[in-house]
Amino acid sequence: MKYALLFISVLLAFPASADPLCEWPHWESFKAAYIENGRVIDRSDPRHITTSEGQSYAMFFALVANDRSSFDQVLAWTQRELAGGDLAAYLPAWLWGQRDLAVTSRGGKKYGVLDNNSAADSDLWIAYSLIEAGRLWHHYYYSSLGYLLLEQIRRYEVVEIPKLGLSLLPAPMGFVSDGEFRVNPSYAPLQILDRFATLYPQKNWDKVSASAYKLLLQSMPKGYSPDWVKIPAGSNAANWVLDVGSYDAIRNYLWVGMLADSHPQKPTLISAMKPMADAVEKNDGPPEEINTSTGVYSGTGPAGFSAALLPFLTQYDKKETLIQQRERAAGLLANATENERYYSSVLALFGVGWDQNYFQFSKDGALHTAWQTGCQS
Repeated sequence: MKYALLFISVLLAFPASADPLCEWPHWESFKAAYIENGRVIDRSDPRHITTSEGQSYAMFFALVANDRSSFDQVLAWTQRELAGGDLAAYLPAWLWGQRDLAVTSRGGKKYGVLDNNSAADSDLWIAYSLIEAGRLWHHYYYSSLGYLLLEQIRRYEVVEIPKLGLSLLPAPMGFVSDGEFRVNPSYAPLQILDRFATLYPQKNWDKVSASAYKLLLQSMPKGYSPDWVKIPAGSNAANWVLDVGSYDAIRNYLWVGMLADSHPQKPTLISAMKPMADAVEKNDGPPEEINTSTGVYSGTGPAGFSAALLPFLTQYDKKETLIQQRERAAGLLANATENERYYSSVLALFGVGWDQNYFQFSKDGALHTAWQTGCQS
């Protein structure tokens, strides 16, 4: 708890500030629809759940919006409710919500942690947002807390996978059995791993980034990324078991699309993923589900998929398709008050926010925001 006490003293010394010229309307709509007292609520689940994913993304968006007050509220709730009061000592639990849908005898509802396991992707985004907040807001506490959280990620969620390399597990527990590994390519955005590799080269994050790139590239034989990959003991990519490509995998195209144009691996990935861009063009929208082994797809994904693919589609000569998907995504955040669409709204904040130049990533993964340059984007 000593870090939590330090947090309070630091906040008193550094009052929150905001630049009204840099207001991000879609972020304000998202806050009104989904955030209460620092807690991001997904009401599509009857338990009104909060995930570490939602908390991590909210911290990132608050940083992009130069919204210190919201950043601190989300951080405080995350640390208090998901990490035993101290993110420096405990990885955050991934799931929190109503424990029993039955009303108690007092007429209240019981809320708390529903699953203590952490989620590595959320942990990465929290650590990244803290470290970049420390740099952009000149706030040492954020940087220190982010580094200490990253040390836990490195210790508990990074393992050596034979023939793949040093890799990120989805969580500390439940994804390794009898030498078989189950991994999720979308959990490891290259820009985040590259940022850690630049800042902390002695921790071998460059090797984690290299294996994440290898996993991403070798798990899409037909140009479509899977939600999950099973890696049998000691197997090569030819023997990997690929899941369908859908709600998780849509983020892979988002992360790749947002890589800096100077990123050395971006051209190869954009070339390999071209079948997805072609499918969006032919399907008049992103497919909802794809057999990643055969390339056969079906359905049309929600508007959040279109929003997520905006950075990706800008990489191809498909102007009409890009315009079409921008129009499809446009109404999503405008109707954020229909608050059972948490995930689509998150994808839209990423995709539309990048497309409208509220933020970009540098070659080494550093965050660049519009408010850093007076919002003249």
